[in-house]
Amino acid sequence: MAASVAKTLARIKGSVEEGAYYEAQQMYKTAFHRSKARNQLADALQILQEGAITQLAHGQVTCGVELGMLLIEAYTTAATPADEASVGRLLAIVLAFPPLPPAGSGSGAATSAPSTSAPAASSAGQGSNSPVVDECARFVASAVKWANKGGAIVSARGIHSAFAAYLWRNFGTEGFGRALLHFIRGDDAETFAQALHTCARQGPAEEVDLWLLRALLQVLTTANSHTRMGQLSQARALYDAFTAGLPTPLNTPTAHFAELMLLAVEHVPLSPHAHKMLQCAKQRYGDGVLRRDGQLAGQLERVEASYFGVRRRGAGGGSLGGLLGDLFKSLTEAH
Repeated sequence: MAASVAKTLARIKGSVEEGAYYEAQQMYKTAFHRSKARNQLADALQILQEGAITQLAHGQVTCGVELGMLLIEAYTTAATPADEASVGRLLAIVLAFPPLPPAGSGSGAATSAPSTSAPAASSAGQGSNSPVVDECARFVASAVKWANKGGAIVSARGIHSAFAAYLWRNFGTEGFGRALLHFIRGDDAETFAQALHTCARQGPAEEVDLWLLRALLQVLTTANSHTRMGQLSQARALYDAFTAGLPTPLNTPTAHFAELMLLAVEHVPLSPHAHKMLQCAKQRYGDGVLRRDGQLAGQLERVEASYFGVRRRGAGGGSLGGLLGDLFKSLTEAH
């Protein structure tokens, strides 16, 4: 970075620390456009990243997100490749989202410093459905869209996971529904499993296995033609993390069905009999398991369509042969 740019950033940061958030926002934009006009694109992008992070560090979510969105716009205009450095800037902004107080606790932003700042969303305590979180989610959606379009699918998973962890860390079970949308598209199975365990402990003990099956189906049904194998890897990692975190192994029809369903999906590229394996699991456990939640059957149909190319629920089981049949037999006998 040019020395003059570094000096400018230091001066703007001073304005932020004095509480002149709106003035600082305009200064960041001006510095960005000047560097861009001089074809100093690297400096211009760095200005936006540092500006966004500095504003977020002071609880100014709207200002921070606005600079982050300008960064994505600059990427698009300049046809910036979605490489480690460019995606890393976006991830750094997500990781800088400020802590938020729970609903009803009031604003946590500093407002005492003299300023002519324009109104900005800061740490207003309105829970996970607040406009503040909506602003963060808007940036995350744009960042993920840009990364996916540039082929950085793995990096997009990291952005999803960072935001899911942020929501979970700030809101816990109250924000789990919103965090779930990102957990299932992310790559942090450990934190996802911990969140599921926490939620499950607040409900009936006999529904722990149902939390696992629901989560696996949600991960798998989110897959598209570009993310199918990544979602399968996430489902396997989640299954392993969830079961490893239990005091005793799950020994229920729902848990066995979840395990066999996952094994069947994993065998799709290995054996033409993979769908028959799933049909057998449905015959053995499906009637009782799928009745526990009205959404399970429809989700399972979508898994069959996505991974097995089956558009309608199979009516029959059929026999399995060879190694795959032996595997299914040993698993069902053990259960």
